[in-house]
Amino acid sequence: MSHRLFAACLTFVLALAALIGPAAAHPHVWVEVRSELDYAPDGTLKGVRHNWTFDEAFSSFALQGLPTKADGSPSDETLKDLAKVNIDSLKEFDYFTYAKRGKTDVAFLPPTEDYTLTYDGKSLTLHFTLPFATPQAKKGALTLDVYDPTYFVAFQLADEAPITLAGNAQDCALTLHRPDPAVGQTTTLSESFFSALTATSEFGSQFANRVTVTCS
Repeated sequence: MSHRLFAACLTFVLALAALIGPAAAHPHVWVEVRSELDYAPDGTLKGVRHNWTFDEAFSSFALQGLPTKADGSPSDETLKDLAKVNIDSLKEFDYFTYAKRGKTDVAFLPPTEDYTLTYDGKSLTLHFTLPFATPQAKKGALTLDVYDPTYFVAFQLADEAPITLAGNAQDCALTLHRPDPAVGQTTTLSESFFSALTATSEFGSQFANRVTVTCS
């Protein structure tokens, strides 16, 4: 399996080796998305705060053999190191986060340094903030998509309050779009098909989780 695919599932390399068999169908990792759009006091949109929870099977494999506390939970150092591995690896894939105003792409800066990884006894959750390269004017509409172009990782908006607004977000409204579950039936596609996909592929966009925020 290529390094690209390891990075696509956030480079828990040993976990993937145990988790993925040669005939496994896509996707390989499932992530529940909760995100927050952060508005500054002047009303500009500063960035997005992601909270991504990995499925239990992946979380379990990712932690195998790593240092733990006396109660068996991962140590603080383990979580800190894994968080850095995730953040460093996500850069190649633009953090699976894409913003637009109309048809114009909106750029992000690298994550702020306050990223963390937490564990609730079953699942790992990655918390990180992506600032916009230029704070976005409040008025008008902005669209935010979260997806993996290679569909190695399946992102899904949380059932309750998946996207929230923080700060000076008065007069702003959210519209959510979840991908059609029927579109996700990829069992007829071969593993070689997915192996040929790259970070610039458009295949994964059909599984995008989208939020449009509109402010008057």
